[in-house]
Amino acid sequence: MSSIVPVTEFITYLLYSLLVGYIVLQLVPDKMKPVTLMSKRTVYFILLGIILFSLGSVFNLIIYFQNAVDFKWATYSVFVKTEIGKAWIFSSMFAIVLCLNIFGNGKKIMNVITLLLMISTIGFAGHITSLDFWTGFIFQNIHFLVVSIWSGILFHVAWLSKETTNYTNFLKWFTPLAVGCVLIIFVSGIVLMLKVVKIQDYTTAWLLPYGQMLLLKHITIIPVLFFAFINGFLIKKSIENPTFNIRSWLKAESIVLTLVFFFTGVMSTKSSPHEIDLTIRTEGSSKWIERIIGIDIEPTMQLHFFASMEGIMLIGMSLIFLVLLVLSFIKKINVMLPILFALCFIMTMYMGLMYSVTA
Repeated sequence: MSSIVPVTEFITYLLYSLLVGYIVLQLVPDKMKPVTLMSKRTVYFILLGIILFSLGSVFNLIIYFQNAVDFKWATYSVFVKTEIGKAWIFSSMFAIVLCLNIFGNGKKIMNVITLLLMISTIGFAGHITSLDFWTGFIFQNIHFLVVSIWSGILFHVAWLSKETTNYTNFLKWFTPLAVGCVLIIFVSGIVLMLKVVKIQDYTTAWLLPYGQMLLLKHITIIPVLFFAFINGFLIKKSIENPTFNIRSWLKAESIVLTLVFFFTGVMSTKSSPHEIDLTIRTEGSSKWIERIIGIDIEPTMQLHFFASMEGIMLIGMSLIFLVLLVLSFIKKINVMLPILFALCFIMTMYMGLMYSVTA
């Protein structure tokens, strides 16, 4: 079950983004956005999907407790006595209320309020909230909401718009919104990260699976920001060109962004590195870094940067891929190639950093 939870978490993040994008775009005047296609029936299925896929972590916890007590008592305990179970119950209730409001063509402000209540359950059940309630609750909710607004709007316009009209008007408000979202995501992300790993232990945290996913998430954000810069600023001069397909570049940004969601989903199932030594003793270290460094990881080990020829060459190569990504837009190359450049950047930067640390 534990191997399935990252997938259910990943799908839940995507469904929340689609839901948030739908509700936000309902508040935008038609002349300020491309026409997007999402029926109410699809929204109902998204809400149902959120209810079902968010059960993954709940069932995983039930199975964990089942080793000590019977299934019935484990189920009761998880749903009634744990934050994860309580959060799922309230989230499902709010999802049903939102579904009924949309079905009855209720006020849009009620959609917004109910959606915010659904998202608040995520912060309530978050790991960081268990360490510092108000910091975790506030910043995790803000972080998740802002990411969902940015990505949700992007998914809708990139994949569900049926025509290319109003893109100029769309970018006039979406570009500053996206910039604001990125700044808020950066600040809230730093606050949340420092709650689970000290800045001086960031590199040593790579010894753990959580640290590996955190590193990959941070690396993946870099090409996402490059695509966002292209789609927010460089693309404005090309919109009027009838042969230029802006949707393909928005799709490219969204594809790379889904990798961030995937790494986040895996992170949510791993033990956080606020006590690295203890976690290595109880759960073991990351097998990836053991194979790369070529030594057995001990609980008291710490990682330090050092200059290696392999690391320098790989990091330099990764920067070249970023340059090629921008040049591919300037030269109007098929968008599949810059996606490949983004993936190559992620792999070479990751390997470059792995070859640049030693215990």
